[in-house]
Amino acid sequence: MFYIIKTIEPNATDYSIKITYDDNVTIIADFKELIEKGVMTLLKDPAVFDQVQIGNKGRSIIWQEQDIDFCADSLRLKFYQSHAA
Repeated sequence: MFYIIKTIEPNATDYSIKITYDDNVTIIADFKELIEKGVMTLLKDPAVFDQVQIGNKGRSIIWQEQDIDFCADSLRLKFYQSHAA
């Protein structure tokens, strides 16, 4: 199944993004740990973190200027479990 992102709400205070999919499932993607590694350190600036956008056809989230993207399916699989309980 392909998941399509409908809306995103970044929160640079805690480096998380509320993601709502077209089937109305909402997850909170937590980037706190990732933000300390490799290219992701570019997103430590709250103004940069808040520049996240929905990628082509809702299939990803992207930081275009930093050339960083995350697949909608992978985000859903990783973060949905923690909210299903």
